[in-house]
Amino acid sequence: MNMSLNQVGRWVSSRYIGPVAMSLALMVLVVSELGFYRLMAIGDDREASVDLQMTVGGMRSALLAMESAERGYMLTGRLDYLQPYRDQERSLIEMVQLAEAATVQNPLHRDALLELVELARRKYSEMQTVLELYDRGDREAAIDLTLTDMGRELMDQVGEVSDRIIRQETAHYTSTSYQRDQVLRWSRAGIWVLVILCLGGAVALMRLGRHLEQQRRVYMLQLHAERDRLDEEVVRRTEEVIELARHMERVREDERARLARELHDELGGLLTAAKLDLARIRKRIRDETGEKQRLVEHLGQSLDAGIALKRRIIEDLRPSSLSNLGLRHTLQIQCKEFAQRSELPVDVQVDEVTLSPERALAVYRLVQEALTNIAKYANAHRVTVSLRRDRDHVQVTVQDDGQGFDPAAVKPSGSHGLQGMRFRIRSCGGDVTIRSAPGEGTTVEARLPL
Repeated sequence: MNMSLNQVGRWVSSRYIGPVAMSLALMVLVVSELGFYRLMAIGDDREASVDLQMTVGGMRSALLAMESAERGYMLTGRLDYLQPYRDQERSLIEMVQLAEAATVQNPLHRDALLELVELARRKYSEMQTVLELYDRGDREAAIDLTLTDMGRELMDQVGEVSDRIIRQETAHYTSTSYQRDQVLRWSRAGIWVLVILCLGGAVALMRLGRHLEQQRRVYMLQLHAERDRLDEEVVRRTEEVIELARHMERVREDERARLARELHDELGGLLTAAKLDLARIRKRIRDETGEKQRLVEHLGQSLDAGIALKRRIIEDLRPSSLSNLGLRHTLQIQCKEFAQRSELPVDVQVDEVTLSPERALAVYRLVQEALTNIAKYANAHRVTVSLRRDRDHVQVTVQDDGQGFDPAAVKPSGSHGLQGMRFRIRSCGGDVTIRSAPGEGTTVEARLPL
C-alpha cells in the first residue's frame, strides 16, 4: 500500500486512530480471555473424565477385591480374610454414590453408568448372600452359590461395561488433549498477530512522530524567520511612522511659523496703520462735549487689545522667545502668563539645559498642552513645572493637585492631546509617562535625550 507520510499523518490525526487503538487492545484482551476460559473448560472436562474413569475402575477393583476376600474367608474360615472385604465394602458404596452422581453430570454415559451401578449392586447382594449362608453354618449352600455362573457372569458384565466406559472416556480425554493443543496454538497465534500489529503500529507512529517532529522544527524555523521578518518590518514601519510624525510636526510648525509671519506682517501692519490713523483723527477732532474723544479712546483701547491678542496668538503659534531667550526663560514666561490667565499659582523649577531647536520646541509644546489641560479639566489649586537634567537626559514634569482621572478609562478617540504629547516626544527619541488617579491629581513626565 503506497501512502505518503503526509497521508498517514492525516489518517493518524483523524478520528479513527483512537477507536482503532482501543479495538486492538480489546482484541488482545478478548483473545487472551477466550483462550483462558476455553482452556479452563477443557481442563474441567478432562478432570471430570479422569474422575469418571477412576470411579468406574475403583468400583470394578472394589468388587474384585471383595470377591477375593470372600473366597479366602470361605476357604480358611479366618476372620482376618474378611477384613479386606469390609474395607472394600465402604469403598464400593462410595464409588456407587459417585457413579450415581455422575449420571446427572454426564448424560452421555448415563445409561451405561446406571447399568454398571445395577450390576455392582447385584454382585454385592450376591456376595452378601454367600457370606450370610456361610455365617449361619450352611457352608455347602454358600459354596454351591459361589460355584454357580451367576457371580462370574455379573463380574464379566461389570468388566464389559467398565471397559466400554473407560474406552469412551479415554477417547474423549485424547480428543480434549487435541482441543487443548488447538486452543493453545490458536490463542498464541492470535496474540502474536495482534502484538505484531500493535508493534507495527507503534513503529509507524514512531516514524510518523519523527517526521512530524522534523516538520515541526522546519515550521518553527520558518516561524522564527517570519517573526524576525515581521520584527524588522515593525521596526521599519515604526521608524517610518516616527519619521512621518516628525515630518508632520515640522510641517505643522512651519505652517504655524508662516501663519505667525503673516499675522505679524499683514495683520500687524493693518493694526499699526489703524493706530496711526486713529492718532491723526484724535488731533483733528474738535469736541466741546468730549463724547467723540471718549469714542476715540475706546477705539484706541480696542486696537491695543487686538494688537495684544495678535502678539499672544503669534507667540502661541511660534514663540519668538524660544529662539531669542532660550528654553528656560521661555518656560518661565509661559508659566507666568498661564498663572495670570488662570489665576493659579505655578511653581517653576527650570535648570539651564541646552537642547536642539526641535527638542526644545517639543518640550515647550508639552508644557503648553499640559497647562491647557489643567486649565480645562483639572480644577486644581496649585501647579508645579520642573525641567531637570539627569546625566545625558532631560526630565520635564508638569504636576497638579486637581481632581485627576483614570488613564485606563480614557478612550483613544477622546485623548488627542495626550497622544499628541506622546508622538511629539517619541519623535524626538523620548517617552512620556502619565500618572493619575481620581482625586489624586495628575503628573505628566517626559524624558528626552540631550
